[in-house]
Amino acid sequence: MIDMSAIPPRTQGAAHLLANDANALTPDFPFHYGRFLDHGASTGAPLWNISSAAFGRQVLIVGAGVAGMVAAYEAMRIGLHPVVVEASDRIGGRFYSHVAGDPQDPTGSVICELGAMRFPVSGKALMHYFDKVCMTANSTDFPSAGSSAAPSTLVDYKQQQVYYEGNNLPPEYAAIQQRFGGFLHHDPIKFTEMETAMSEGTLDQAKIKTLWNAILDADWDNLSFFAALVEHAGWSREEIEHFGLVGFGTGGWNAGFAAGFLEVLRVLYTGLDTNHKLMYDGSSELPLRLWTRSPMILGDTMVHWPADTTVMGLSTEVIPRVFNQEVRHITRRPDGQFDVWIFDQIQGSSRPYTFPAVVYTPHKRILDKFRYMDGATRFNQMNDLLSPQEWEAVMYTHYMRSTKVFAQTRRPFWTEVGAEGQYRMSVTVSDRLTRGTYLLDYAPSQGLHRGSGVYLSYTWNEDSIKFLGDRAAPLPSHVQLCTSLLDSVYAPHELDLAAEFGMIDPFVEINWEEQPFFLGAFKINLPGQYEYQRLLFSQFMNGVFSQNLDGFILAGDDVSFTGGWAEGAVTTALNAVHKLALMAGGGATLENPGPIDEWTKLQPKAL
Repeated sequence: MIDMSAIPPRTQGAAHLLANDANALTPDFPFHYGRFLDHGASTGAPLWNISSAAFGRQVLIVGAGVAGMVAAYEAMRIGLHPVVVEASDRIGGRFYSHVAGDPQDPTGSVICELGAMRFPVSGKALMHYFDKVCMTANSTDFPSAGSSAAPSTLVDYKQQQVYYEGNNLPPEYAAIQQRFGGFLHHDPIKFTEMETAMSEGTLDQAKIKTLWNAILDADWDNLSFFAALVEHAGWSREEIEHFGLVGFGTGGWNAGFAAGFLEVLRVLYTGLDTNHKLMYDGSSELPLRLWTRSPMILGDTMVHWPADTTVMGLSTEVIPRVFNQEVRHITRRPDGQFDVWIFDQIQGSSRPYTFPAVVYTPHKRILDKFRYMDGATRFNQMNDLLSPQEWEAVMYTHYMRSTKVFAQTRRPFWTEVGAEGQYRMSVTVSDRLTRGTYLLDYAPSQGLHRGSGVYLSYTWNEDSIKFLGDRAAPLPSHVQLCTSLLDSVYAPHELDLAAEFGMIDPFVEINWEEQPFFLGAFKINLPGQYEYQRLLFSQFMNGVFSQNLDGFILAGDDVSFTGGWAEGAVTTALNAVHKLALMAGGGATLENPGPIDEWTKLQPKAL
């Protein structure tokens, strides 16, 4: 019998995870990327070596998001010539920092993260790069609902409000989280054992594999999150509804109840759901600094190239205008190289290029979509880029929808305490239109923007759809809709939210399903899709054991087992560069083996 009282609520377990130094080692392939990166940094040498005959060899990197920039930067360090092209007009992908308010006024402007906004410290590979570009020093704990970083949280459920401060959950919410924690301790989940095996001082990769493979053998790939709570946890509908709103870590989870339960377990095992950081400089700065700064500036070494060489400089040598460039067609030549047709959106025309290797990082269903764009002949030519099974995995990749509505404010008014002893406004979790409302104060930042703002609404999936399909104006804006609800929720505080908004360009909204070159916010698998994910993640290994190395390589968070988290973008980029090193006659050192070297021991289980 499990003593439920001994299980801390998830939001109160954050300190425990920090003390144990939890690692986001995906249980499917628990290679320690953070240790690999740290060891490489300690030697003062690039992570891999290549033959000098391959120095200067070009490789096309499609996409200038985090995966693309990490791949390009590390490829440059080992002596290859990365050429980055980007279909949009900016660096970053879903690292998308928008300045709301007056950019010339530090206290009158604030960064709104339209994409990724909270970064778990258990993601050691991502944190390595944040440290490298000197962003960690200007960061703080992200004020998620119910976290110690949030001054207060208000839950609006069935039009009733419950207020609490910090991570001091009301008893009914603590009981929900404790019951969920109790469920996680049952077979075959064995949460405590997995958590111990993933913690730095007690790390045990063999144990991780054994525990995870037992879950796969128990056929839990076919289980949705909702079904797990009904069929295995034995919860009532009311308990599920309440938990779906209150949830843990990043907030309520009912928007993800249809997802495969393996997706949820990965997030919990790896600590990705808690201990998040907010980067005051703006997340876009990470890929931007990898693009514009030389390894010498970032404290790294590099072979072959002059010390001041940058990814931007090498890319623009080949393609002077790297933005607004759509890779619409890729074909494999008989000699193993690739002919690539790149459409210039500014000029309205395509131009062919040839590269020995291509690393493709955008959403993978975009790759499927583009192969239909130039007729049947070119469509057929693209088929041999992937196997039929891999194409099927691409076509069935499931993406999560997401919308954010943001307003810059004149001041962080929510820090004021009213006569009743409560903060005027709180991080708000609601079962109504807004769903998640977050309050951000950048005053402690050492950067250029030190104002404040409110994510009036952050929604996923079906809740996100509510912000689509509007008729032509005049209609109340989504800001007005959210403001009306929040003013109603905080009526006892006499909140007049509109009076707090800034005067110069304070509003911004994004729906990722409407964004060009994206098909949603991030990948999240449905039940039964484990094999699809295994095929996509394992694609970088094509040809490794046959010595017929395939130079078309997939990378990006939707290839990883942790879609939606930038850790997956970074780690799959490292996988890709290891493959490039092998193609260039090199590899990792014996003292610091890379992911390909550990593949046989750690590879994902085939079902």
